Amino acid sequence: MGGGDHTGDDEDDETKGETNGDKNTQKSPLSGDAVYKELSKINGNINQMSKAAVVSKLRELKLNTEGTTEILRKRLKNHYRKQKLTNANLLTVSKLFPYYVIVDFEATCEEVNIPNYPHEIIEFPAVLVDTEKQKVLDHFQAYCRPVLNPVLSEFCVELTGITQDQVESAPLFPEVLANFEAWLAKHKLGTKHKYAIVTDGPWDMGRFLYGQCKVCFCLKLMLEHIEMIFEGRPHCGLDDARNIARILLRMVKDGASIQYNERIHLTSRDVKNTQNANRICHNCDSPERTVMPILSADQNRTATQVRREVRKWESRRVKLSDEDTDEENRQVLET
Repeated sequence: MGGGDHTGDDEDDETKGETNGDKNTQKSPLSGDAVYKELSKINGNINQMSKAAVVSKLRELKLNTEGTTEILRKRLKNHYRKQKLTNANLLTVSKLFPYYVIVDFEATCEEVNIPNYPHEIIEFPAVLVDTEKQKVLDHFQAYCRPVLNPVLSEFCVELTGITQDQVESAPLFPEVLANFEAWLAKHKLGTKHKYAIVTDGPWDMGRFLYGQCKVCFCLKLMLEHIEMIFEGRPHCGLDDARNIARILLRMVKDGASIQYNERIHLTSRDVKNTQNANRICHNCDSPERTVMPILSADQNRTATQVRREVRKWESRRVKLSDEDTDEENRQVLET
């Protein structure tokens, strides 16, 4: 392999300078510029390699050999990048969370949705991944009864496989959320153990949980990039979450840097007080539309009160977001 086979010789050429009279002095590491220059040459060589050549090199390095040519090249480049930057003390390793919870909501929908259609979660699935053991530990699944659109459209039933009987016999979302929190507590997540939530796009947290909308990114395409086949039924929330878990585990095995890009700051941590609308209506595009299902569980709170609390929460969220941005600006992310 053009880029990798000669890397040791390049380091020897670049790392001169033993101190006279000191036999124990080791050669100094490459400077930052020299390391990145060398990595640029290695990356260029890898770009010229065929898929078969890349697979052969990955197999030699005992790395995973599954995926498209682009993914395989990135995997090989990442190996040499970590190797070179670590040797030069230039790499800041991003630590994995010990646990990840993969979520993929299913929501009410129409074949042609009207503008600002109020999607409601009808399936709440989660899969728990242990990164140390590199395996799935447990899963959570619950159906939710929609309120704004209590009757599922034929399109929604066909797409998700969720029936009208399943949602009619299901609890409202606040109760399901409480059960999910109890499931997290059973595994001591958020108390004894740190964890992060994983989704295949921004909409599960940004709109489904807050205002309840649709998922954007294509899970099928992600699987194709790493040459995996979807297991289970597409648009079954639990099966989707399990397949996202497979993608996450592959990324962990490849040494990918897993970083969270969104946070949820709940205004109440009292497990008993799960009916408050402001627990799940943060960042709603139209609060007066989205709070109605929750108000049915807590009639003592008016829509005006809820909107006021949402605005209060939004002002705190902006401040927290600014703090997060300042922290991110102090970090250099190598891609």
